[in-house]
Amino acid sequence: MNFFAFLVGIAIPVILGWISLLLLEGKNPVLGRAERWFFALILGPTLFALIVFLPHVLGLTALTLSGFLIPSLIATAILIIAAIVTRSFSRQSTAPEYAPSTPLPTWMKIGILLLTIWTAMKILAGAYDLVSVPTYWDDSFNNWNMRGKMFYLNEKLLLEIPVGNGIVQSASGVSSYPVTVPLLKTWLSVLRGSWEEPLVNSLHLIWFAGLIGSFYFGLRRRLQPMLSLFGVYLLVSLPLLLIQATNPYADIFMAAHILLPMICLFAMSETEDREKVKTWVKLFGFALGLMIFTKNEASVLYAPTMTILFVWILLAKKKVALLTAEQVRKTFALFALLALLFAAPWLLFKWMHGLTFGNAKSVSGLTLSLNTKVIQAIWFHLSHEPNWLLLPLVTPLTIILSGKSAFKLPEGVLTVFLLVTVAAQFLIFIFVSSLATEAIMQTGLSRGLLHIMPIAVMVVMVLLQKTLESKE
Repeated sequence: MNFFAFLVGIAIPVILGWISLLLLEGKNPVLGRAERWFFALILGPTLFALIVFLPHVLGLTALTLSGFLIPSLIATAILIIAAIVTRSFSRQSTAPEYAPSTPLPTWMKIGILLLTIWTAMKILAGAYDLVSVPTYWDDSFNNWNMRGKMFYLNEKLLLEIPVGNGIVQSASGVSSYPVTVPLLKTWLSVLRGSWEEPLVNSLHLIWFAGLIGSFYFGLRRRLQPMLSLFGVYLLVSLPLLLIQATNPYADIFMAAHILLPMICLFAMSETEDREKVKTWVKLFGFALGLMIFTKNEASVLYAPTMTILFVWILLAKKKVALLTAEQVRKTFALFALLALLFAAPWLLFKWMHGLTFGNAKSVSGLTLSLNTKVIQAIWFHLSHEPNWLLLPLVTPLTIILSGKSAFKLPEGVLTVFLLVTVAAQFLIFIFVSSLATEAIMQTGLSRGLLHIMPIAVMVVMVLLQKTLESKE
């Protein structure tokens, strides 16, 4: 029963996401067939949760089987009809702009294949642990799984959750987090007819698979297949990333939703085809809007940074006469419309219920003061702990070796995003006294860096390839 509920419970959201992507791409598709499915693994469940969330908070549905099925099936039917009318299903996809495959030495191919097999073994071992061991992580137990179970038992979204001994978890705490993860766990439990830890925890494998696949194809736009596989090996080899990915926590979920709009920005900045730029803009707006429905960090840190980078790309396209000033305005308006369409329901809900923005703490009224212990904690985290292996050393060295090219489009999109978000996190922990403990205790600091580790590995791979090409 668990396996059946998992298949059905994942199939409906993924199909919903896949058709949405197909329609957004329109007559100028840019995603490969396999790549589109990986995008759908990430965006489909989030879109599904948003579609269920909206009628529920409007008082039209309960979190029962009909409350999940009716809104999602209606939405899917509408999208199918739209795809039939626009002949999207029969449209032939053009070949994606992937890098050509170049010959590599046999020893290198064998080495990469062996590393890929080793990576797959680690993922399978972690997946077995995920579905066979009940969660023991504090936050996943008290936040994601507990909220999902309370939604399931009460058949409604709860903002105040009793945690025992007369203590109530207030709406201003973790209930201010978007409800996507607990809502999807509720959905699987409703299908199953009972709350089953292996079933609800298996959901996290979907986001890990989507992250790995999307990361691979993101690299393929610049690197050949074997080197892209090597990049996947490097990513999965990061100890903390693999541990988080095979535990029922939400930071890989967050990382996956950050990766997709960044892939869109990177590809958008590379293409010189005006129509494909428009397609990437639509995909970017869709992905960024849904990213808001993941964790609070998306709305206060990642989305503003990505929007600024998007404006940079548009101005660069205008400079080379690929877009006129009028087209730049219309393109930005298209992005804003799509992003707000998917972001507005949750943002309005937060404002109406007085929910905070930030990492379960309000970003308003924060006191600023220098905390030198945080600086020591950051240095210790990056230099003495094996969470990221040699990446904290390799990344700045790679950027330095690349010189000015690291900050020019298209590579600059990735580099600037990485540096800005890392610097912002460090400054927040150093100067915001109420969040300093998150760094000193190695909690929020580790999770915040985890969100952007796929971007860090991508920066290293892309810049190294650029540097080596310039030497030839």
